[in-house]
Amino acid sequence: MLKNYAKTTLRFFWKNKSYSLINILGLSVGMACFIMLTLFVQNEFSFDEHYSDKDRIFQVYLKDSSSTRSEYYMQTMAPTGPLFEEMVPEIKETIRFGRMSDKVLKTVQGEKYPVDGIYYTDAEVFDFFSIPLLVGSKEDALSTKENLVISKQEAIRLFGDVQAAVNKEVEIVDFGRLIVSGVFEDLKHNSHLDFDYLISFENADKAMGMNPDLIGSSGRKTPSVQDWGVVSAFPLYVKLKEGSFKKETIALKLQEAIRPHRPSDLVKLVPINEVYFSELNKAYFDRKGEASNAQLYLIIAFIILGVAVINYMNMATARHAKRAKEVGIRKTVGGYRFQIAAQFFIESMFMTGISLLVAICITEVSLPALNSFIGKELGIAYEAIETYFLLVSFVLIVGALSGIYPSLYLSKFNPIQVLSGSVSGGTRGASFRKVLVGFQFFVCLGLIGVTTIVYSQFNYMQSLDLGFDKDQVLGVPLHDKNLKDNYAIFKDQLLKNPEIMAASGVSYSVFNGNMSLFADIEGFEESQTISYMTVESDFLKTMDIGVKVGVPFDQMEDSQRKSAMFVNEIAVEKFGWDSPLDQKLFGASITGVVNDFLYGSAKNVIAPAAMLVSEKDFNHVYIKINGGDVKAALSHIQGAFESFSKDYPFEFKFLDDHFAEKYAQEKKLSDVFSIFSLLAIFVAGLGIFGLSIFMAEQRIKEIGIRKILGASVSHIIWILNSSVTRLMILVAVVTLPVVYYVMSDWLATFAFHISLNTLTLIAPLIFLLVIVWAILAFQSYKSATTNPINSLRTE
Repeated sequence: MLKNYAKTTLRFFWKNKSYSLINILGLSVGMACFIMLTLFVQNEFSFDEHYSDKDRIFQVYLKDSSSTRSEYYMQTMAPTGPLFEEMVPEIKETIRFGRMSDKVLKTVQGEKYPVDGIYYTDAEVFDFFSIPLLVGSKEDALSTKENLVISKQEAIRLFGDVQAAVNKEVEIVDFGRLIVSGVFEDLKHNSHLDFDYLISFENADKAMGMNPDLIGSSGRKTPSVQDWGVVSAFPLYVKLKEGSFKKETIALKLQEAIRPHRPSDLVKLVPINEVYFSELNKAYFDRKGEASNAQLYLIIAFIILGVAVINYMNMATARHAKRAKEVGIRKTVGGYRFQIAAQFFIESMFMTGISLLVAICITEVSLPALNSFIGKELGIAYEAIETYFLLVSFVLIVGALSGIYPSLYLSKFNPIQVLSGSVSGGTRGASFRKVLVGFQFFVCLGLIGVTTIVYSQFNYMQSLDLGFDKDQVLGVPLHDKNLKDNYAIFKDQLLKNPEIMAASGVSYSVFNGNMSLFADIEGFEESQTISYMTVESDFLKTMDIGVKVGVPFDQMEDSQRKSAMFVNEIAVEKFGWDSPLDQKLFGASITGVVNDFLYGSAKNVIAPAAMLVSEKDFNHVYIKINGGDVKAALSHIQGAFESFSKDYPFEFKFLDDHFAEKYAQEKKLSDVFSIFSLLAIFVAGLGIFGLSIFMAEQRIKEIGIRKILGASVSHIIWILNSSVTRLMILVAVVTLPVVYYVMSDWLATFAFHISLNTLTLIAPLIFLLVIVWAILAFQSYKSATTNPINSLRTE
């Protein structure tokens, strides 16, 4: 029986090559999209699931209940961890992390390597997170301040080999000499932890510029980061002892333990396998996911697969007239309905199996580009038995979904009606096909609409008036102490080049997040948050920021400039200052008001900001060039930089690139929707093309008669395509309002966003109509220009 089914299936596919090719291509593209998107989603939801004791590891978050800040924050004071171990018996151990950013490592050979982050942590970190040490002892790896443990990839980068790295001396510029005491296995790509360099937490004071061994002029010991009175912020992880404990109960005990030192603090515990997606996670280790995006991609995966499955169902049922006689003959010679249904069902399984093989090939070819685009290491785990179980299950499920309706529909034909030539598709079958095609249009139109809006919003943010001129402005970080000490000379050298228009130092990157301070404002019961930035007097000129009230910094007298304090328009408006120059802030008199400028992201409203003038202690400089010879300007800046900075490499970033990176998430979302919208249209287009062929075949006699009666080619084309056009417009009436409401909610998450108008919503419909009509026109024109004599002969 099965052998007969297989022969019949192969014979049918061979006789109907175009039909088979369209179905295989549509299913394989849909399945490939599904596989790649589910690989991404699976990777996202696998973060931090590999820890054997993940149910006992938590990250600690605190919230000051007496503060106006309503959110929990992930940083704790240094003594918090040891206190928890001592006071709460359910705590097995704790781990703290601190970070030194943007360092340079020097080997004894004088080679220099930029290092993004060096973390100081507790010695038990390797056992705590089950991190294997390839070389060295877990007990001794971080036993002294001079020890440095590095990852496998960094050991190979620096020393060429893991074994060769041990006991090597290195120097961290502006920190000191260290000895490599161990090499650990590279952290898994699906861990929110991300570090390559570890030193002992005993270095915390030194890393933060503190010296507790120093005796002050008053005769008292200098504070240490380990003291409760010193403001410090470190991510803290706790591991519970084995047993059944509720995290809420433990959190209350931790809250009680810290109360003598932090009486208003509330404690919250987040399981380690939830940290990656947690809204509280501020990406301390630069790895943070968005659960909503992962869920969205999963929905897109099912939608595209659904479009491909619907294609198969439509194509199979649309061919009922072609296969009706086959069904009639089988029933006449004694075939049962379940046998005929099984034949069609096996055809579906066979088609799905071939499509899966093609889909795997498409996936393997596409994954390198996808991994490069999203920065992941996705791949099909062929070595795992579970993979083959999932692939077989995938074939069975997709094959069943694709084949169950066609097999039941085709096997129900009455043999007498079939053989007498009176079989028809029936209104019920035709109506169901319209519903399926309508769903495809709904999906395609929805995806195009969403893509259009996301892309428009991204372009809007890119072209948004920021309130300053970011063109031809680059930021240069100043890490080297010698460069900071000689900043004035460095700036003079910069301005000697005619390509350099202006330069201004700032305490840190103004456009990468500012320090927020609480200020007591008259008329407000609670302290108000104000963004605080320290800038050089040339800052307003360099950034072309307008002054609304007062005199610009660079036009003030030296005596005035030293105490100058400017605020933005939002601050004046929010605090209700009719005469801002009569107000004081942080003990200083306000001397001017600047126009509002967007120093954050378009996602956030412009917050009240204060700007204080300084002429030293700059960690960043913004340089405005005229754009005439960018290469020469950069060469001059680099030369001036390197004449003072011997250890730190020259780094720069143009502000337009900086702001583009701020919207990388939206850019990626726009690109993903664009790609998969096109793929969905491609898959649906294949189905529409196939249907147009068979619809024309079904109506070929009607077309011949109409031509004989004088119908024009354009009239016949309209007759063949009008029903599809009406269906699309009907679907648009449902789809476009859905797109409007969904995307209105999404746009509401941005402080600055586009306004949805009629053109924004109608454009996707016009675009889809053009594509569908282009597909239909080809076959319609071919049918309309066929000799009517040949058409009438076919029946």
